[in-house]
Amino acid sequence: MDFPASSPQVQVVDTCRRRSEPGRVAVEGERPPERRGSGRSPAGTASTGCDQAVENTVPGQGYIPAMEQLLPTSGPVGSVLDLLDGDPRPSPVGRPWVAANMVASVDGAYGRDGRSAGLSSEADREVFRALRACADVVLVAAGTARTERYRRPADAGPTNARLAVVSGSLHLPADQPFLSGSGPDPIVYHPSTADAGRLPAGVEPRAMGGTTVDIPAVLADLYADGARLVLCEGGPILLGQLAEHDLLDELFVTMSPLLVGGEQVGLLGGHGPMHRGLSLHRVLRDGDSLFLTYRSDS
Repeated sequence: MDFPASSPQVQVVDTCRRRSEPGRVAVEGERPPERRGSGRSPAGTASTGCDQAVENTVPGQGYIPAMEQLLPTSGPVGSVLDLLDGDPRPSPVGRPWVAANMVASVDGAYGRDGRSAGLSSEADREVFRALRACADVVLVAAGTARTERYRRPADAGPTNARLAVVSGSLHLPADQPFLSGSGPDPIVYHPSTADAGRLPAGVEPRAMGGTTVDIPAVLADLYADGARLVLCEGGPILLGQLAEHDLLDELFVTMSPLLVGGEQVGLLGGHGPMHRGLSLHRVLRDGDSLFLTYRSDS
């Protein structure tokens, strides 16, 4: 599920971003979800905005977004990458800036049939690619990586991001695509009580926490590696843990113009009650889809 290499925005990423910070990792779907398919699967997933994708397709060039910005100012968006990369994201003390990228239907569903692909569109994938191009690390839960068949970020599009997988059980079958490919081996964060000897080759295991993975410690460890922007792609349980610890600085939500129903509802994965104030930072529009960016008030 990769993004077409011919996309103009992908070319911009390749020519304008040359970061030497920790690599970024690529996934095989469009957005990796946790909770068995509820996050963001990597590129290449089927689009729900077929008509619009056809209208914005140029022979030999691929999809060209026809996005417009509604807030904070209004006007056409020339380069999604330049727009998102131009935002200041100062690292908090001792940890990276943490952004999350999710997709949801109007009624709050994070997936259809266990995956996020059915909610996505070409414009959504363009935002997905741009955010990966800005990130140093792509953070994803093991359940999401398994369901979405994640690959290493460098194999799914132009990015240097390194993949970091959070796993409580270390259930990572040997057929996982991210176990081989371009770029550095993914990091697998696990509890110290888990048996890392059961892991297949192709990953770098790091114990972080006792019986569960210590999420604040994970971010501190990535910061020590040099990461300054960590992009969480789900799933909802991992996103909920970040929110619970007040570690979520920025949230990108694609609002898909669909009513889906079902039980895969709630971007925080059924976490208990919490109160975290957010401020609306930006609104983009492509057809009937909205791309909302919120920032933490903390």
